Amino acid sequence: MPCLLLCLRTIMKAKILISLACILFLTACGPLSLSDTSPALSPDTSAYAAEPLPDTHAVLQEDIRYITHAAGRIDGMDGSNSLEALEGAYAAGCRYVEIDFQFTADGELACIHDWYRQYTSAIPEDGTALTLSEFQTCRIYDTYTPLWLDSLASFMLDHPDLYIITDIKVNNPEGAAKIAADWPELTDRFIIQIYDGSEYDAVREAGFDHIIYTLYMLDWNSKTDTEALCAYAAGHPLLGYTFSYELCSVEGYVDGMKKAGVPLYIHTVNGEAEQQAYFDMGIDGIYTDEWK
Repeated sequence: MPCLLLCLRTIMKAKILISLACILFLTACGPLSLSDTSPALSPDTSAYAAEPLPDTHAVLQEDIRYITHAAGRIDGMDGSNSLEALEGAYAAGCRYVEIDFQFTADGELACIHDWYRQYTSAIPEDGTALTLSEFQTCRIYDTYTPLWLDSLASFMLDHPDLYIITDIKVNNPEGAAKIAADWPELTDRFIIQIYDGSEYDAVREAGFDHIIYTLYMLDWNSKTDTEALCAYAAGHPLLGYTFSYELCSVEGYVDGMKKAGVPLYIHTVNGEAEQQAYFDMGIDGIYTDEWK
């Protein structure tokens, strides 16, 4: 029994010493906060949140009303992303034009929505990506001249009031980085769409200030969580949010998204009366196939 008591006393002393050591350690480290114990509760804020944006950012937010989808409709055909469509859109007064991009087989950027045979018979039936040289010689819808990054950039240099909104669905941060590396003088006139919040910093790091967060790739819960999206915008300066016009039918959605304090764009809506209905609802800009 004396041995047992001695052992118990020794254990108790050890516990006391350990407790005192922990107290001293925490005191030396300063007060414990929620962010210390649960990093997930820390605000989701970009490293670029405090950086001032150029004056053109506010101008764009005020100015963008129509975004021409995939360079617009030409001869009744939508989604061509072709030179002829871009020329027609610009001649019609369009200054904000969305262009689709896909990487070619040799790592260049082609202006095409997908490697689907419907866009040109030059694409194999299995959807294998073309090389840049192969793409340059094909015809979109077997009629129109294809665009790729360099030819698009040349058009932009000749038309200094044109802005391009990118739609790079595959390897988006890598695509943005390539645009910045090849054409750094045009980073202020490319508006990069991101599809996931995690892409933001990589795009800003590449040198782009104008970013639109498009929500169509998010799951339903994420794209309808207006509180979380508003919080994200507070920590990540955006040119705006883009979402499907169908979400405008969700009760309270537009009013909830307005609290983000950035322009709200929807896709894709054609027809003046329908577009005006969305403007009346509080939508700031509309992606459309029409040249306007």
